[in-house]
Amino acid sequence: MKIHLRHGLVLGTAVLVTITGCPTEPLTREEYTCVKRVLRREFLSEESVTDGARLESGYESRLKQALVDIPRRVCRSQGLSFQAFDRAHERFGREGLSYTGESREFLRLFIESQEDIKGKADPAQIERIYRLAFDLGLPIPDAFLPIEVTKEGEILIHEEFVTGPGESRNLMQIGDRLGEYPFYVVQLLFDPQAYAASLFKIAGGIPSAEEFNISDSFSNPLMVMVFPEISEADRKIPCIAQRYFDLEYLLASPDLTVFIELKPDQPVFLNSDPTQNEYLDPLIEYLLQRSRYKTVIISATDEVSFGRLLWAARLAQGKEAHRIALVQAELIKGREPRISSEEILARFPRGFKEHGPGPINGFNPPYDVPIPQDSTQERVEKSSFSISGDLSSSDIVSSPIPAYPRWAQERGLSDVTIMVQFRVDKDGNVLPTMLAVRSTGYTNWDNEVKETLALWKFKPAQVSRRIATITFHFYLR
Repeated sequence: MKIHLRHGLVLGTAVLVTITGCPTEPLTREEYTCVKRVLRREFLSEESVTDGARLESGYESRLKQALVDIPRRVCRSQGLSFQAFDRAHERFGREGLSYTGESREFLRLFIESQEDIKGKADPAQIERIYRLAFDLGLPIPDAFLPIEVTKEGEILIHEEFVTGPGESRNLMQIGDRLGEYPFYVVQLLFDPQAYAASLFKIAGGIPSAEEFNISDSFSNPLMVMVFPEISEADRKIPCIAQRYFDLEYLLASPDLTVFIELKPDQPVFLNSDPTQNEYLDPLIEYLLQRSRYKTVIISATDEVSFGRLLWAARLAQGKEAHRIALVQAELIKGREPRISSEEILARFPRGFKEHGPGPINGFNPPYDVPIPQDSTQERVEKSSFSISGDLSSSDIVSSPIPAYPRWAQERGLSDVTIMVQFRVDKDGNVLPTMLAVRSTGYTNWDNEVKETLALWKFKPAQVSRRIATITFHFYLR
C-alpha cells in the first residue's frame, strides 16, 4: 500500500495500532524480519488505498481502518503476537522506538504534509517521513531499490528485495531484480562518514547495474555511473563488458574536459593539477562549456569519505554535467586521462563566439577564457520519444510532446535524454506516480516533462494498472 503526498512523493503506509494481549516470548531478528516482509506485501495488495484513491471520498477512513487491521492480520498469519513484534521493533529498528510509537509519528507527519495549504512541505519533514518509512519496512517508491550504509560501513538492504542474511547473496538478488525490471534504480543512502570503499563494494556486488542514485538523504538523490574493480569473469558478461569498454572510451575521449581525483588528506586534483576548492566551481563550469557531452569522471580511493565524494559529484551536477562517472582509483591506476586545462580553456566554448579575454562573472581564471556570446548559427530543435513496457505507440490516443526549453537551447544543450517510468489506469489516464529513472540533469526540465506526460491519454483496458517507460530525446540540428 502506498501513500501519495501532495508534493509528488510516494511513500509507504504507516501502521497505527494498539498493544493488547498477554506477555509473550521476544521475537528473534529472523521472525521480526519475516513479519515486516509479509506486511509490506499485504499493504501493496490493498487496492483501496493505492494510486489515486486518496482523491476519492472516504479515503481517510479506509486508510485508518487498513492501518489497524493489516498488521494484526499479518502477525496472526505468522503465528506471532503483535505485542512481541511491537517490542522487537524497538530492539531491531533504527529509531529505537516501538512499532506503534514510530507508526504514530509517521502518520502524524504524513497528515500534516497533506494539510499543508501552501502545497510545499518542509524538506526536513519530507525526509523524516522517508526515514521512518524505511525503518518501518514500508513500501517506498516502486522503482527504487534502497540500500543504506552506516558510518561504520554496515550495508543494510531493504528486506522486501532479499530472502535472508548474507551480504554477497543479497547484492546478487538485487542484481536479479534489476534484470527482471530494468526500470528499477538502486538508491544508495550513505552516512557522510562512510568510505567510498563501501560504494565500490556494493557496485561490484551488483555488476549489472548501469547507474545508481547516491545521496545522504531520500529526498535529494543524484544519478551517477559507478565503475568498481570487478572480476575477470564478470568482465566477460556482454552487458558489463560493453559498459567497461565505454569507460575506456570516455577516458581516452578528446571530448573529456573534467577529470577529478580525490585522495584522503590531499587537495582535489582537477586534470592532474592540485586545485583549491574556491577555484573548482568556475573552472569546472568553463571546462564543461568546451565539451559536447559534458561528462565528468571522478576517481576516488577507497579511503575517501562518502561525504567528500558526494560533494564533488554535486559540484559537477551544479555545473550542468550530463554524465557523472565515479571510478575506483585502483581500476585506472597508471591509465589516468591526461588533460591540459590550459589547452582546453584556450578553445572557444561550444556554440559561442570569441569576445576576447577578461574576467567572467567576477572571476578571472588563470587562463584567458572567451566570454560566452550568442550562438553564431541558428539551430533547429528536434525531439523524439520511444515507449516500452505494458504500452506501445499503438495504445496512444493523445500525446502532447514536452517543450524543448528555450533556456536549454540558448545554452546549446543537445542530445539530452530523460527516461520516465509511469502507470496508466484502466481508463487510459496517466497516474501521478511518475519517476524520472534517468534525469536530464535539471530538476525544472524533468518536472516540465512529467507535467506534459500527465496530459497523455491511452486506450482503455481491462487491467487496473499498466506500467511503461518512456524515453524523450532532445537535440539541436
